[in-house]
Amino acid sequence: MTDNQNFDWPGWPLNDNPYGEEFDLAARKRMVAGSQMLLPFLKKYKKEMGNIILEIGPFFNPLVTPEEFPEAKIFFWENDYHVLKYLKNIYFNKEVYPIFCDLNKIEGGSSLKLRLETQKFFQKIGLRKISFDSVVISHVFNYIDYKLLLMMLKEFIKKDGLLFINNVIDYGLPTFFSECRPKSIPETIKTVEAIRYNILEEKIFESPNKKHQKNKRLILIAKNG
Repeated sequence: MTDNQNFDWPGWPLNDNPYGEEFDLAARKRMVAGSQMLLPFLKKYKKEMGNIILEIGPFFNPLVTPEEFPEAKIFFWENDYHVLKYLKNIYFNKEVYPIFCDLNKIEGGSSLKLRLETQKFFQKIGLRKISFDSVVISHVFNYIDYKLLLMMLKEFIKKDGLLFINNVIDYGLPTFFSECRPKSIPETIKTVEAIRYNILEEKIFESPNKKHQKNKRLILIAKNG
């Protein structure tokens, strides 16, 4: 497989890319590399992450994999059908559960559907109640109502369960940005604390490429209080 093919994702072809420099090969490499900045923190807290882990919006390069977490039952919430098909294929016969989640509508009927679908897989692994030991969210907040998501997750993360956040304000594909995205790092931190997550670690990184990523990166590790 060539380098280009690694990033020529189903449904998002490089040769038919309407977003120009925002999503060309170089941009895709930057986005994946930025997301992977969370990996050292997952490694650091691995013993505390438990065996039931949710990654939200993994796209084609999940951070939580059976290779790195061989004992874990891994759930993915994702709203791209191409990604869901891809994840189901590569993790066939693994304890991996990709679930459709419309991250733009995590309320009302959409929220209920997500809950029921997730509950179905929890029953499959012998558990009655949805309770994640850890949740990983990387490069997602700019596209969703992030406050609503954080509030909803309170119910689904066990007491003292871990939450990992990796985000850069206004970085990604602006066409899909939500008006309810975080507007600054201080706002993001304040929101996490206001929803009663206890921050364990907070790291802010300078952008390695100001032309394409003007804002700093925030990585947070928190416990569900």
